[in-house]
Amino acid sequence: MAHKHHPKEARIRAVQQQDGGRPASEICKDMNITPATLKRWRDQLHLLAPSDAVKMREQEKLIEHMARIVADQAVRMRIMEIALQKKR
Repeated sequence: MAHKHHPKEARIRAVQQQDGGRPASEICKDMNITPATLKRWRDQLHLLAPSDAVKMREQEKLIEHMARIVADQAVRMRIMEIALQKKR
């Protein structure tokens, strides 16, 4: 396989999916990586201190929350644009 850089967040997400019970073969196929690569990522991630893993999960939750806020604002803006077009 060609060398491809995967962002740290993607590597962590892949390992978390495997920890959650998703088959490694599916993860590898979706990300176009070898099982050895996934194992290496898993070994590297599990070397993190527990507090680092907790911080990462908290940051992921915050990002998801903020993404929902942005999506909600985008919908509101679109509604306002439509309303303004109808008034013209």
